[in-house]
Amino acid sequence: MNLNIRIAEASDVPALAELYQTTVLEIAPQKYSPEQTQMWASFAVDTAIFQEFILKATTFIATDETEIVGFAGIAENGRVTATYVRKDRIRQGIGTILMEEIIKYAYNQKMPHLYAEASEFSLGLFQKFGFYIYDTEIVSRHGVEFQRYLVELIWH
Repeated sequence: MNLNIRIAEASDVPALAELYQTTVLEIAPQKYSPEQTQMWASFAVDTAIFQEFILKATTFIATDETEIVGFAGIAENGRVTATYVRKDRIRQGIGTILMEEIIKYAYNQKMPHLYAEASEFSLGLFQKFGFYIYDTEIVSRHGVEFQRYLVELIWH
């Protein structure tokens, strides 16, 4: 697989919003209700909020020969803000490559630990890299509730 990894720029936000929304709409119904799926996907609709989500963190983008196939972000405090792979490229190693980039970046920035709020879909990726579940939480978005896994990776 020939992937290029680079940092997201403002000009990438529309393509990232499209990837986010189409992927959520495609995969979320496997584990989430129609209401949860629609609420989750709607996050990408507010361009200003989505742009802040992408650009406030350090967001790595994976591209193949033609287009963006995934992205993952990390905030200055060690919070992994996103891990998304395009719906037709899931389970092809892209998430692994992006997570390796996140961990390398965090280590180089001397972040003492990483943490995230993982969905049913991203939990396995986090666990593959040694993150452990320390709690779960229920969050409400406009009256729609979601369970998330609180995961953490501490350097040894």
